[in-house]
Amino acid sequence: MKLKLAFVIFMCQISLISVFAQSKTSIGIKDNWYWLNGEKFFIKAIGYEIGARPGQHPYEGVRSDDLDLLKFDLKVIKEAGYNTIRTWSQFSEPQLKVVQASGLKLIMGLEINPEGIYGDPVFVKKCESDVAKVMTFAKKYDCIITYLVINEPQTDHVYKMSGNAFVNLMKILINLIHAEHPGIPVTLSANAMISDYMDESYFDVNAYNCYDHSEAQTATMGFKDYVKGLVELNGRTKPFICTEFGYSVSHKGYGRYGGQTLIQQSNGLIANYRDLIDAGAVGMCPFYYADGWWKGGDKNYHNPDQPEEWFGFWGYSDVNDKYGSPRPVWFAMRDYMKALIISPKNNEIYQSGKIPLELYTDKDVSRVTVKLNDKVLYSKNIMKEGYFADQLDIAAKGIEDLELAFEFYNKSGKLLKTESIMILASNKPIELPTLTIEVTPDKDLNTGKIASVKTKIVTNGNLKLGDDLRVSYNTHLGWEVGPQVTVSIKDQQDKKHIQTENFFPIPDNCWVVNASAGITVQYGKCSFRIHDQKLIYRGDWAKEVGRK
Repeated sequence: MKLKLAFVIFMCQISLISVFAQSKTSIGIKDNWYWLNGEKFFIKAIGYEIGARPGQHPYEGVRSDDLDLLKFDLKVIKEAGYNTIRTWSQFSEPQLKVVQASGLKLIMGLEINPEGIYGDPVFVKKCESDVAKVMTFAKKYDCIITYLVINEPQTDHVYKMSGNAFVNLMKILINLIHAEHPGIPVTLSANAMISDYMDESYFDVNAYNCYDHSEAQTATMGFKDYVKGLVELNGRTKPFICTEFGYSVSHKGYGRYGGQTLIQQSNGLIANYRDLIDAGAVGMCPFYYADGWWKGGDKNYHNPDQPEEWFGFWGYSDVNDKYGSPRPVWFAMRDYMKALIISPKNNEIYQSGKIPLELYTDKDVSRVTVKLNDKVLYSKNIMKEGYFADQLDIAAKGIEDLELAFEFYNKSGKLLKTESIMILASNKPIELPTLTIEVTPDKDLNTGKIASVKTKIVTNGNLKLGDDLRVSYNTHLGWEVGPQVTVSIKDQQDKKHIQTENFFPIPDNCWVVNASAGITVQYGKCSFRIHDQKLIYRGDWAKEVGRK
């Protein structure tokens, strides 16, 4: 009897060990994707800060854990279809326990001061100590799937501290985290418009904050191709995640920075999500869950004219409102994320035949139907949530712009979501018109005071050019991106070769420039941006931190 009881206890122990091993999240990086427990994992995150409600400042004094509010927030976040949250600072151990229990994953920011003295031994030692302290407890939680070691380092500051000092600090922190929490990717959240010059090859994944504000490369290349350009600059060898994007509904703004209506916020977020998927991103962290009243300088006053205070998906009626209420964007994103179309990509060119079909669906989706010209082209049951792959059979007669209508249903046959994808299909290779730029100075900004950007467009008979060419000279001066011009080519549409030249002043305190130009080309309902960009440095200051 004792032997039998001992055997039962032993088997129970083995069973518990097995269950624990299965619950442990394993993270892999392969084929430009995150893989969790052997499955492709699309990061449907939302930017989140605890302690950022009305009357609070997340970075002042001793922060309260606010565990009850954290539980409330994570519950509604998960119910809305998100699988991850992204933070700007580290959670405490009690907070990590709540995240772990929620089932959500975490991309956790670490509070490394981007304005610190990167090469100062005292600063470096403090950074190491602070991160090591977090690792003592963070390494116990497999809800963490990525660490962000620093947020938006500014070009001028990196220049003054030296690129070498920045890279050395980053590598010290990466190695420390890898040693303490093995297998967890480490990266930074760079701002795409000011950090496009940075070589990110020593990080585990590529992560950028990307905003569609119609300036610099977003103006010349379009939001999708601007992000796609970042993916290509990084070599398409690692997952690309967008760690911030969004629209502010402040009463005032300029461009697309603030001043958006609630409907514009909803439509803009969905359009950005679509563009980011089409650009190759496999993770999204829109900005963000709750308005930050503290950002304008007075945490008790919601400044209607401060765009930074109005990016939230949830708003708060007054300083005593702890729970808030969702804005229309919350419901729009909830419905959109039920089924994500990874491939085919919108406004892309495909050869006739087998076109890749990739989806990422939630637990409610049980069937997908694809229609072309009101006829069912494809229909199939989806057996589980997550990643789904198959092929579409499309035989084009010559060149055709095709609109694929996707419909997603639940088990009861209720329609959950529709979305259309425009593709250009052809039975032979298609060449787009080309656009190239020649920039002077082209190697060292020290060799001139005035820059020249010559643009050359070579047309073809297949696609029609838009009327306006945009040229930008992004000077990376703080948040100022530099001048841009619009050139009408309406009267040159019939030419085989179109050439323009534009001149820009080179500021003395400009350490790197991204010169770019782009124009829209169209075939039927399909539109594309043709473009080119060039990075030029001042001297060799960026040889350790910049792209070669």
